[in-house]
Amino acid sequence: MSDATVRVDKLDAARRQLQTAITLWFDDGDPVSVHTLAFAAYEIIHIISKKRDPHRRDLLLDTLVIKDEYQGYWNKQLREDANFFKHADRDPDKVIEFNPFISQMFILYSIVGRELCGERPSDEESAFLWWFQIANPDLLTESGKKLVADTLPVEDVDYIRTAAKREFFDAFMKARRDWRRHTLRVPSTQ
Repeated sequence: MSDATVRVDKLDAARRQLQTAITLWFDDGDPVSVHTLAFAAYEIIHIISKKRDPHRRDLLLDTLVIKDEYQGYWNKQLREDANFFKHADRDPDKVIEFNPFISQMFILYSIVGRELCGERPSDEESAFLWWFQIANPDLLTESGKKLVADTLPVEDVDYIRTAAKREFFDAFMKARRDWRRHTLRVPSTQ
């Protein structure tokens, strides 16, 4: 193992946490670890995006969908599991019932927040967005379904819905690598 230091800023730290959370999620890894990483990434991204645009209210912890008088309650509920996983100072003997689906919300809104900060989605983030849109069409508005609806035939969407998450992720990442290799190929001068 190298003892070299790693230079990292806050958005890079969040990107790394998010990529690891997504990879673990596609691997059906430990849901507590996925959630802890996804929330940590989201929290950083949320704060940075808010500092860049103090009037923005389109992420989970400051959504316009929730009335202002309930924002505190809303935020407490959203933070509850992550705080439980990170801290033991107030409740060392407590046990909770955790629903891992909430981790997908933190992954999704971390990706949205990174885009609000001017960052392009990584391949892992793009894979998650595609999977989420295909697997959860009933959760999304028409604009939320646009990426898949405009680019994939219905039979491909139906097939992807039956694929294992890891199978989809591996195929997506391979397609991205192949596309880059193909598009970055230097044309022959012969």
